[in-house]
Amino acid sequence: MKKTAVALPLLAAFLLSGCVSLNEEKILPDTPVQLYPAAQQLKGSQPAQLYVETQLTVSDTPLRSRTFQRVAEVAGPAVVSIYVRTETPVKVRLIPIKLPFTGIPARLPGIGLGSGFFIHPKGYVLSNEHVIRNAAEIRVMSQSGTDYIAKVVATDPVYDLALLKVDAPNKLPFPFLPMGDSTAIRGGDHVIAVGNPLGFGHTVTAGIISHTGRSLFEEKEGHGRYVRYIQTDAAINPGSSGGPLITLTGSWIGLNTAQIANSQGIGFTVPSSQVREFLGNVLEGESQSVE
Repeated sequence: MKKTAVALPLLAAFLLSGCVSLNEEKILPDTPVQLYPAAQQLKGSQPAQLYVETQLTVSDTPLRSRTFQRVAEVAGPAVVSIYVRTETPVKVRLIPIKLPFTGIPARLPGIGLGSGFFIHPKGYVLSNEHVIRNAAEIRVMSQSGTDYIAKVVATDPVYDLALLKVDAPNKLPFPFLPMGDSTAIRGGDHVIAVGNPLGFGHTVTAGIISHTGRSLFEEKEGHGRYVRYIQTDAAINPGSSGGPLITLTGSWIGLNTAQIANSQGIGFTVPSSQVREFLGNVLEGESQSVE
């Protein structure tokens, strides 16, 4: 753990940014949740050992001039910027002709960035799976500039979710965001998004819920699991992926994940109801293990 002063990694953002533009889905819907060795200590634990829930998701309190500011101030310390050093498996051809068995396995180095947030004071961080895919090293930076090494606990390629763990210095608790109930929100509810777009850490944007239960791909009965996204017009840009979508009560109800390419005001968020399902699989320890 250390504090660092990092120049804006704009080049990294353009090389490999933590945000996806939606097109054809490449992950098979029946791909299982992946459990890493760090998940063993969670097997059989109660949900309260992994995340904190709140019953207060939507507020009926009228908007005031500084409502968004207060929510952003409370949420900010729990949101982190994620920087990744990647090694992507590739095959290098020795000759410029595509023939069987002509490729040599290799790893292509790269860098990337994204967002995440603490869901428990013990240091559990939630982000997108595509943010940390093929990661050789994951670094998490807090709002104060404190830098941590993170390890992967579990991933869900279908729901595009990743659970990470960082260790607290001197066992001090981390600031965290409580999970709200995404089934309680409706179109028109106000929300804010916090993330690391293009390396501009802890950027706050605001908007409304545009739609809930949005299905973006053709679903085939019995073919597997699908995300039913929350659609929002709160800005989601490259590097924002993995950051929280937060209601005016300060609870997160989704994980900012994707945008429609060449569009404005059309972003998509994995709802907390499906994140809860993913975390339940982690606690049960019945998914596919990864060495």
